Amino acid sequence: MSFKFKIVSLILSVSLIPYIFLMIYMGNAFQDRYHAQTQHEMDTQLHLTIETIDRYLSTLKRDMLFISRLDIMNDIYSKDVDRRISKLLETKKNQLHLEGNLYVVDNNHTIIASSNPNEILKSYHEDSFFVQKVHSSFDGSDIGSIVLDFSLKNIKNLFKNTKDRYYYIIAYGKKVLYKKYILKDKIEVRSSLSAKPNIEIVLVQNKDKFLTLLTTYKRWFAIALFLGLVIISLISLYFVNRLIRPIIELSKVTDEITKNQDYSYRVEINADDEVGRLSTSFNKMITSMNSALTKLKDESKNRERLIEEQSKSEMLKELSEKLSRYLSPQIYHSIFTGDQDVTLTSKRKKLTIFFSDIVGFTDTTDTMESEDLSDLLNDYLNEMTIVALKHGATIDKYIGDSIMLFFGDPYSQGVKNDAISCIDMALEMRSSMDKLHIRWKERGFTKPFKMRIGIHTGYCTVGNFGSKDRLEYTIIGTSVNIASRIESTAKPDEILISEETKLLIEDRFESTKSAEIIPKGFKRAISLYRVDKIKQEKKPKDKSKHRIDTIYIQDGDLLLTDEILNNLSHEEKVELKSRLNSTMNRLRL
Repeated sequence: MSFKFKIVSLILSVSLIPYIFLMIYMGNAFQDRYHAQTQHEMDTQLHLTIETIDRYLSTLKRDMLFISRLDIMNDIYSKDVDRRISKLLETKKNQLHLEGNLYVVDNNHTIIASSNPNEILKSYHEDSFFVQKVHSSFDGSDIGSIVLDFSLKNIKNLFKNTKDRYYYIIAYGKKVLYKKYILKDKIEVRSSLSAKPNIEIVLVQNKDKFLTLLTTYKRWFAIALFLGLVIISLISLYFVNRLIRPIIELSKVTDEITKNQDYSYRVEINADDEVGRLSTSFNKMITSMNSALTKLKDESKNRERLIEEQSKSEMLKELSEKLSRYLSPQIYHSIFTGDQDVTLTSKRKKLTIFFSDIVGFTDTTDTMESEDLSDLLNDYLNEMTIVALKHGATIDKYIGDSIMLFFGDPYSQGVKNDAISCIDMALEMRSSMDKLHIRWKERGFTKPFKMRIGIHTGYCTVGNFGSKDRLEYTIIGTSVNIASRIESTAKPDEILISEETKLLIEDRFESTKSAEIIPKGFKRAISLYRVDKIKQEKKPKDKSKHRIDTIYIQDGDLLLTDEILNNLSHEEKVELKSRLNSTMNRLRL
């Protein structure tokens, strides 16, 4: 028998046995309480019924007393058998809906009047339910009695029997209105009438309903007991595992060392008790025995780790290169350098938005094979992407033949320079289309694509949108819709810009007003301008400059001409100027 089994058996026995006894005790207590509650409920119901019957009998007594005090009762004294009293008794019987008769009997037990006329002048010697003496209104002497031959069926009308509960009567030791089948299995309570102590009212309940509810309770009790056993067992097993895991771990490591003669094993136990201190001492003992082997194995592990890290590095590099094709280079760079978190965040910035698409692309798809169309579209998008990246554009998305770009995020050169870079890019894209036309013509495509471009500068919300599992870095806002509308208004090979963009680039590019549009949701018209070319700037003549080819020296500093600057990117301009200034500093020295 293993140590673990012994501990588990001990813990389960200590925890489960008290729980089982407690649940059984609670179950019996609930059963007794439920039985007592049912008994109390029946006692209460019977008490209310007894009160109702007592009130009913008191009413009968008062009615008989009232009748006995009527002047008409003097007819008994005169031995006059009068139909008036009989009529009165008959009326009272009908009013009270009595089963049984009312009699007026003289002192000789002769029936003088009755609710049943056939009984008059007969002798009456039976025990009556109620007897009320009648006294003469002349001298107050006892002249006879009013007798109520009361049937217990009158009380039955006051019972509220149900399917599960039933009343019966025990009168003078005999059961009345009794159903034998109730005796099979029953719960009963009884009580005597206040007006007639020799009459008991018994309330009986079939035990079937009680047993049904009790069976349902026992079923739920069994389920609760089972669930409790399962939960306690799981909790016990959890704590047992935590308790004996260090010991099992220590035993396992010892067996491994003995079996393999490998002293590199260590016991990892984070505990402050005796087992934790034992494991610490054990590890120190192994370390002292394994000092020589550890050095050699460390060198081997270092080599393996280096190879593994190189392999992981190459794998991550390859993976990042693949992922970079799905992201704009700026976004990719900002994420991998930690400048930007991959969270659902956004911000407001002023951006220059660029839209372009191929004019009549849908019609073209109907006349070309899908393979040729895919080649042309990919060639077109590839060429445009190269130009966009060259000018520092952030590629938002490709929407079929459409391209959506923006300048100003995540990196910006300033709103004006961003707009200028966007126009430079658009002009170069239009020039690149001419090269593509020549290339496509050589491949036998006689209907080249024509592109159109729309540009707008305005405030947008830029950031990560989507869900926690799938994000897209994009821009939203009215300015995006305006740029899209401008692009759809442009003609083939035309670059249209909004007035906001025109004000930023007018000192560098020539533009002419083209049209006015009112985008959906806007009340005022937006002026559109067609960009044609870069302005030709006149070079100022300055006698303080001494030209050396395309480089000028002014007041001891180097200046570059536009012929050089226009053909360089921003980074290349900064690097070239830095090198020339370093050279100039050395010349000064």
